[in-house]
Amino acid sequence: MKDFSKRQFRIADSSSEVKAAYTGYLIFACIGYLTFVLLAVLRVGPGWTDIVVHYRGSEAEGDFPRAFGQMLEEAHFHAFIEGVTLLVLTHLFVATSVGARAKLVVISLAFGGTLADLASPWLVRYVAPEFALLQLAAWLVMTASAVVLIWVPLYEMWMKGRTR
Repeated sequence: MKDFSKRQFRIADSSSEVKAAYTGYLIFACIGYLTFVLLAVLRVGPGWTDIVVHYRGSEAEGDFPRAFGQMLEEAHFHAFIEGVTLLVLTHLFVATSVGARAKLVVISLAFGGTLADLASPWLVRYVAPEFALLQLAAWLVMTASAVVLIWVPLYEMWMKGRTR
């Protein structure tokens, strides 16, 4: 961890055992995001109507709206785990050779998409069904930013070689 205190630290310059540890984490993060996508598609559904019915229910289909307590429990867990996951992923990403502006954009999108993912179920359920579009956008942004946050450090550690 002390490597991150060095201003010019680059992940590509890490020792093989440190790269192995980072790679293990990135593999688990990749599995986590893949299961996130599968759960979203299988439990909620990939479309606007699926999201609305999932959170607001449907009298025609006999589905009940999501219970406040259930939504609160999910938000509680997701806020902690997604925050910590993004903290680690963004630290690894910051230690790459990507430009500062691009880093700021990717990190902002990652946290913003995740915040939208936490907020949109509440907005769909209690404000308006149109917020299902925010949920869809959040899933797309979260997935795209996760690909970048995972792939770039892996590429720099194992394919790009040492920078110095």
